[in-house]
Amino acid sequence: MTADPSVQAAGVASARAVVPGRSSPAPGAASRRKRKAAVWGVRLAFVAAVLGVWQWLGIRDGGIFIATFTDTAAALLDLAGNGSLWPAVWASNQSLLLGFPLATVLGLAVGFLLGRHRTVDRATGYWLDIALVIPMVAMVPVIIVALGLTLSARVVVVFLFTFPVVALNARAAVRVPLAQLEEMARSFEASPAQVWRTVILPGAAAPLFTGTRIALSRAISGMIVIELTLIPAGLGGAIINYTSQFSAANLYAMTLAVVLEGLVLVGLATWAERAVIRRLKGVSRGQS
Repeated sequence: MTADPSVQAAGVASARAVVPGRSSPAPGAASRRKRKAAVWGVRLAFVAAVLGVWQWLGIRDGGIFIATFTDTAAALLDLAGNGSLWPAVWASNQSLLLGFPLATVLGLAVGFLLGRHRTVDRATGYWLDIALVIPMVAMVPVIIVALGLTLSARVVVVFLFTFPVVALNARAAVRVPLAQLEEMARSFEASPAQVWRTVILPGAAAPLFTGTRIALSRAISGMIVIELTLIPAGLGGAIINYTSQFSAANLYAMTLAVVLEGLVLVGLATWAERAVIRRLKGVSRGQS
């Protein structure tokens, strides 16, 4: 007795589907590639439009007040080649390398403490609100009077620009996980460390990294602000120097160097965020 051909075809198809090592492409892979290509297309189009407008404005003004993009890029390459750029970058980033990690570690510690202990938060949390509201530029002269024109003053400015943002985001982030999830973890006799590792941190990772990226941008701003206002060192000092010389190409080149550094650092922070969140989600699933 012969089986129906349609049944045989279905059986062959199902057998092929379960054969190890043979898999058909995911149905959403093509659409994801199209979306990714569209996103990059929009990004590149926007960058090209900005650079085109920049080039047009520079040509219109003759490069006196606004250097063209090509002149700026050539000046940046020249400054990098003759050794003028890298000492300025290193001088500026000393304050960033010291102030930002310190502000991040202390900000996370304070934010976790305030976020998990409401009594402490009610008693002392308003200081963070005050620190966030006070314009830090107004504090720069006070810091200079106290510490002088030193690296310590620049580190303190970077710290003050960064610390409130990290602490406030950490305080809000550790309140996000649902209390029911913590109670469930404790009902399975999870230790406090396990509750933090499997419930609190995975739930708070995304807002924590978002706050850290915002704090990083503020740290870069603080690094340049103090150099432009009171301590003419590093990139800020070079910008002031080229402004006084009416060297538009070099001025824009140094400004472009600051922008590029910010993009690189934020890009690295975004990559680290994705890696850590994947890791935390894996730990949460593996120990749930």
